[in-house]
Amino acid sequence: MPLVCERHQFSLPHSGLLVVASRYYLNSNVYNEGGVTLVLAHCSSGHKEQWVPTLTKLLDLCLRSPSLQPQWRVREAWALDAPNHGDSATLNKAALLGHKPLSIQHYADMLEFFVKSDFVKGHRVVAIGHSASTSAWTLACAANSPPPLCALILVEPVMLPPPVTERDLKKGDTNSSTVLARQEVWDDHKSLREWMLKRYPWKIWDVRVFELYLKHGFIEVIDGSTGKTSVTTKCRKAQEVGFYYADDHIVAGKATSITCARYPVHALFSERPEMVSLGARKAICDASEGRLMASISVISKCGHLAVQENPEGLAQAIYDILLSSCEKDLKGGMCLVPAARL
Repeated sequence: MPLVCERHQFSLPHSGLLVVASRYYLNSNVYNEGGVTLVLAHCSSGHKEQWVPTLTKLLDLCLRSPSLQPQWRVREAWALDAPNHGDSATLNKAALLGHKPLSIQHYADMLEFFVKSDFVKGHRVVAIGHSASTSAWTLACAANSPPPLCALILVEPVMLPPPVTERDLKKGDTNSSTVLARQEVWDDHKSLREWMLKRYPWKIWDVRVFELYLKHGFIEVIDGSTGKTSVTTKCRKAQEVGFYYADDHIVAGKATSITCARYPVHALFSERPEMVSLGARKAICDASEGRLMASISVISKCGHLAVQENPEGLAQAIYDILLSSCEKDLKGGMCLVPAARL
């Protein structure tokens, strides 16, 4: 059953930056007002539309489920572009020109504002983040006035809990250097497609996510002096690098215990430990330090970019969390998703 998509736009009160959000729901006679509303945030260099294949599968699983109770079926889902990513970046182009890179804290402020806004007022919200946005969600949820959430799902979380090593600090610098060295302008969409299909990680992405990235992650620009048209990323790399700086990920690592004390926090890791090592996973989920996860699961057949590589496997993992939350309500016990070996 196809997803219906509505485009919305709002302005952030402190910065005035614009944010574009998409509201998704099934084109069905069944609209469950008592169910959960998902609010999804993307990774660095990502955009809101990359969640569509995962959402399509997830909502279908919920619709067909004989076991999921109404309060844990998905009512609707919202996916947001960070102010310097996707459609938001296009709207903020002039404001961001020459602006220092937005940080993970900026991302967190946006997420906190949205989940307290009238868009989802009175909804039972489940927040979902991937990669960089997991640190943003953690900061938003550890704020002095925490948002009202039913649960928080972290896909490949990248916060840096103490003790932070020199290797952790260098990882952010390495990622920033890689981004700044990356090609950013192509002659046309054809050359862009050919370039990406020859390179990792794009060449191993799910074809649906890849096509969505080509469609929504890039924009045509015209050189004012020559009149030549070219293609470039909506999120310019001078802005993207801000999400790799270690400072906010360190703060998020320290705040994870606060977030875990306030909400059921579910960690989803990928089968291939790429960005998040096995040791880092254990540190993030160290219950002895207060980082007690409601569940820990592993998504098969993917590396760090689970949203891009295995959206259906990710959808199943999220569905399992919703189902386990439903069973917990019915039985009054702990979350029933089995703990994974990290």
